[in-house]
Amino acid sequence: EHWRLLQSERLKKMEQLIHPDYLFEVSWEVCNKVGGIHTVITSKTLTLVNEWDDHLIMIGPDTWKGSGKHPEFAEDKNLLASWRPHAEALGLKVKIGRWKITGNPIVILIDFTPFFTRKDEIFSDLWLRYKVDSLTGGWDYIEPALFGYAAGKVVECFYHHHLTFSDKIIAQFHEWITGVGLLYLNEHVPQIGTVFTTQATGVGRA
Repeated sequence: EHWRLLQSERLKKMEQLIHPDYLFEVSWEVCNKVGGIHTVITSKTLTLVNEWDDHLIMIGPDTWKGSGKHPEFAEDKNLLASWRPHAEALGLKVKIGRWKITGNPIVILIDFTPFFTRKDEIFSDLWLRYKVDSLTGGWDYIEPALFGYAAGKVVECFYHHHLTFSDKIIAQFHEWITGVGLLYLNEHVPQIGTVFTTQATGVGRA
């Protein structure tokens, strides 16, 4: 019984050590329903919000072109107000608000189109560092890759201007569509833990 109690205390201490202070979740389908990943993310968000509250930050693309208000996103200019100027100073065009789903998590939507003019530079660097081949990639490759890149820069900017070296941070990237952002963080902010999830696997679906 004494040994069991010691093991239980040890596990509790380990959980405290590895529990992240902030969780970023990056997906092309945050506030942008185009496939099944949208359902995967929305179905678990309440659990994450209950655990992390506003330390859970979802990141998606700013792709809404319809008329009227965005059906899934409610902008709130008071959210992360002290960080917003730092993002703007780096040329990051973001909207900050809440996702209109159960849990109402904080969302950062990124307009990644300003990076179109830098795509050759970005993809050249990816080839030199990681042998990521983009020569034959069409716009269905280029757009999400640049979104992933922009998402990486957003997380980096948030870290440098809103967090400290003592904060434990996890950034989860869903599918190849966001993978460039994971590579960006591994290079520029390696102290941030990164997770890559592809949904078409047993682990992804669980």
